[in-house]
Amino acid sequence: MALAQAHTLRDVSRAVGSTTTSQATPAEEWRACAALLAGTPKVRIGTPRRGSVQYLSRNERNLTDTLPQAPAAVRVYGPDGACAALCLDLDASLGDVDTDERRLVAWLVECGARVVTDRAPTGGRHVYVPLAERLGHAEAREIVEALAKKFRTIDPGPHRSLTTGCIRPPGARHKSGGHQRLTMSLSAAYDVLRRRNGADVVQALQVRLRPQIAAWRAAQTLTAVPAPPRPAAGESQATGELPDGARRGLSRRIHLIAREATWDPSRYSTGSEARFAVLCAAAAAGWQLADVVARVETGRWPGLASLYQRYRAGSRTALSRDWLRACAFTADTTWRGATSAQISVPGEAGNPTVRRSNTSAPEPHGGQGEVPPRTLPAEDEHAFIRTWRAALRTTETHRLPGRRWYVGRFVLRALGEAAHKTGDRVVAFGVRSLAVATGVDHTTVAAALHQLADAGWIDRLEEGRGAEADTWVLTLPTDLQQSAGVLRWDRGKAHALRPAFRELGVVSALVFEAVEQQRASTTTDLVAVTGISRSAVHEAVTILEAWDLLTRDDHGALIAHPGRLLAVAEHLDVLDAVVAQIARYRAQRAAWHAILEARSTLHAPEWTDPDYWEPDQDDDPWWPDDAPPAEWTLLDLAEHVQAAAS
Repeated sequence: MALAQAHTLRDVSRAVGSTTTSQATPAEEWRACAALLAGTPKVRIGTPRRGSVQYLSRNERNLTDTLPQAPAAVRVYGPDGACAALCLDLDASLGDVDTDERRLVAWLVECGARVVTDRAPTGGRHVYVPLAERLGHAEAREIVEALAKKFRTIDPGPHRSLTTGCIRPPGARHKSGGHQRLTMSLSAAYDVLRRRNGADVVQALQVRLRPQIAAWRAAQTLTAVPAPPRPAAGESQATGELPDGARRGLSRRIHLIAREATWDPSRYSTGSEARFAVLCAAAAAGWQLADVVARVETGRWPGLASLYQRYRAGSRTALSRDWLRACAFTADTTWRGATSAQISVPGEAGNPTVRRSNTSAPEPHGGQGEVPPRTLPAEDEHAFIRTWRAALRTTETHRLPGRRWYVGRFVLRALGEAAHKTGDRVVAFGVRSLAVATGVDHTTVAAALHQLADAGWIDRLEEGRGAEADTWVLTLPTDLQQSAGVLRWDRGKAHALRPAFRELGVVSALVFEAVEQQRASTTTDLVAVTGISRSAVHEAVTILEAWDLLTRDDHGALIAHPGRLLAVAEHLDVLDAVVAQIARYRAQRAAWHAILEARSTLHAPEWTDPDYWEPDQDDDPWWPDDAPPAEWTLLDLAEHVQAAAS
């Protein structure tokens, strides 16, 4: 053992002292190292932003042996909340990285570790400690944070977040134009990656870093942010979870534990307490064990998965045992002080906690006398709406071409979805409701509506006043009115921009829609159907395949999996953006309604006055034009998020 350690120390010291890179090419280094360092077989392609590069979730791809042409980074952690290597990033802006690297490598070798080292064109260094057994987030982060206290140029950022932590492996292209290059021979690096460090090395690191780990834990407790006050009965606390059916959402505090294994040490002193808090919150919110297991095993809750990492193969057994304890613990305390609306049986008529999903069938119109009969039969309206959708689908690529019309195309889809769900071609929902459905700002929607009216696809019947929105009607362009009746109707439901595509992009949404509707199954077909360039279509297919939204059958044809969209939206944390947008618009509506109420009180006319006062648009600071009626279901998906404790 001592002889092997001496050889390792001599080889590594010689490699670290060298100023030249490996004789291998960057592509060879990538092929040999990237997959063995990654926490999961995914890679994120970098996008330039303000002189730097961002590695965003939406740009995640399947990791292959082919070196990406753009800067790329692999994920440090996997869906199980564990890492395959300790990835130590030495930042040149923090000090003398050359000296720190020599000291760090020597210190690691003293602990029995075998390491791989590389260098960036700008002088930064990476030191990797490959692990034979995957290490959970809590233990890995403690070690890296402790090392950052000992060696000042270490940036612990890659190990802090379970979902965003990334690092460029050897061979990866750098933003400066060069590559991340090994500072040791490729054969030596590959040998270290294949004969990885055992649990004894991790134990040795933890023992030698015990003072630094204790200091970091103490600092975490001192700087912990106090937990927010518990919401009152009926107050929403959902901030990102989207449970189905009658389940309620979870608080931001619980969400952070489940997603990132991040909690307030003053509230939960150990990881066991934190994970039990997640299970208690889920049980109290009406969730089932299968809901929790699905989120752990599909990677939506890597934080909770990391807290069960010590059980490895027995993690499901441990989770089931803890779930029974959580159910017993919450049985007597769940509904203390709750209102009757909060504890009503899911599915009962009139239960306000029950929400319909965006894929649910439209509410029945008629029967039992609840809804008065329509003057125009609902079937005729739906027939027109389907004909309108078919005309849009067959002509939009040349009538609404290019990027400038992407928002307009999804605004039309949102209007079509709203029309189907209300059973009427006349739509009276304002720009803020449509903005949530399309993932853009309400001012952008307002401009798009007028452009679409000029193009002949909609017409404004009535301008909104007070709390009422503009009234729009779906129309066909004049030259399509005679021929549209023979078009084949589209299959399936109408959809606006579904939440996952807020991050994955509108091109990915159009490509997915074409495959989902079985209008195309190859890249060549998609180019013709969508009117988008081949390179953009190819990139979108790559993104969708990386997220398992598209797969290929035995013949290479693409198959869509819409059932995965919700899971992807949770992975990408899109639902937080939806909640924030809804909250902002609710506040704006409340402010506007308060203005209307104040004016009606000050200037209320006599009931006999024939000239009833209306506010003048020019006199108002802004003009909210939407107050969605209760039957509005285009936003059901987002409303689920706000359904907690209400």
